Amino acid sequence: MTITLRPLNDAERATMLELHVAPAQQDFVASNEESIEEADDGDHCVPFAIYADDLPVGFTMYALDPDDGNYWIYRLMIDQRYQRLGYGRKALLEMLKLMATLPGCGHVTLSVVPENEMAMALYREVGFRATGEIIGGEVVFRHDLSAIG
Repeated sequence: MTITLRPLNDAERATMLELHVAPAQQDFVASNEESIEEADDGDHCVPFAIYADDLPVGFTMYALDPDDGNYWIYRLMIDQRYQRLGYGRKALLEMLKLMATLPGCGHVTLSVVPENEMAMALYREVGFRATGEIIGGEVVFRHDLSAIG
């Protein structure tokens, strides 16, 4: 199984609107519809469909944050039907590889709702470290990209 990140075209957008997290996770991540609207509202967000071979399994988006000048992973969601199969980990690693090629991107930042323990464990496992910051009630993590190749 190969995980790929595909830029959103019109067909991908429609497919992403059909993917959802479980009801208990809805407070952890914005909906794909909200995320796509955010990407359409400015040029700082770059959205992707996550595919496992030819199966759409999730959505992710990075941004060069206009407020702090840092690269962030703004979204990472795997549809409820495809969670716990390793897709999230592989998609995150693909996103980090992609971001490591961006000019001036030496580290990646993200934030997580503290109750989302599964996500925090995943981020720690792939090398993210808590910064000690809390933004909007979310725990901020950072990953140094110098080891990504």
